Amino acid sequence: MPVKTEWTTNTFGHVYKGKSLYKGKTSFQSMEIFKNETFGTLLFLDGKIQISHGDENRYHQYLVSAPLLAHKNPESICIIGGGDCFAIEEAVKFKSLKRILMVEIDKGVVDFCRKNYQVIEKSLKDKRVEITYEDARQWLENHGEQFDVLIIDLTEPHGPSKMLYTQEFYKVCKTRLKSKGLISIHTDNYYLFPESFATIYKTFHSVFPNILTARVDMPCFGMGWTYRMASSTPISVKSMEANIQKMKKKGIAFDYFTPSTYLVQPTNEELSVLKKRGRISTDKKPFDKFEKMEEYVTK
Repeated sequence: MPVKTEWTTNTFGHVYKGKSLYKGKTSFQSMEIFKNETFGTLLFLDGKIQISHGDENRYHQYLVSAPLLAHKNPESICIIGGGDCFAIEEAVKFKSLKRILMVEIDKGVVDFCRKNYQVIEKSLKDKRVEITYEDARQWLENHGEQFDVLIIDLTEPHGPSKMLYTQEFYKVCKTRLKSKGLISIHTDNYYLFPESFATIYKTFHSVFPNILTARVDMPCFGMGWTYRMASSTPISVKSMEANIQKMKKKGIAFDYFTPSTYLVQPTNEELSVLKKRGRISTDKKPFDKFEKMEEYVTK
């Protein structure tokens, strides 16, 4: 039976037993769909796992549904990255949205996922959905449109994507939010990647001081993962809970997401990492998570 190995650090990795269903390359990166008994299908980009069919609901409910539930009446959302399109699949659940825009540089990943995930193709037929194939940072810099919610759904800070983790990029994002808008990002694991975890947080916090954090187990990643959302106005957990009940009455349920996750306080261990590690990533000195582990990341 074929085995797929993903190195997470230079001394720790995961092994998935199963079958490779497809391997290919786009103009920007390599792709692989891998079938596994535990997780179903898994998507790898440049050798790093992105999603599994088994637990993508956790990832996208905290990254996408959380800020939409926290907003009083979201009418527009912009997804930065998100080529697998599961962020769109999550967003179309919200009927108040009039505009669902995704800005993704790699059309090859989108086309690939449309062919391999029926739920994606169904979501993309929603008339509110628009996909623009451009460099997301350039698009935000060149367009003045503002949104109720911004979702930053990127690969980890490595190579070209590291320029979408800088203080300057987050400042651009801030100008593209409406007065009560929210922005949502994923922010790594503090035990395995303390430098990445602390750097992303410190950079994000330098632009968005009002932040809520969720700490979530991600089985397919083999570790816990963190999600943070921010707004210029206070974010209400009670409002999220009330909106969940409204969605439930409309027949839309969230099988993993719970707002109370945001009430969990950081451990002393996590606080110590934030105090001792990391820096603010800038355009002049961007942080690259894997620059010292190149041999463990697909070229």
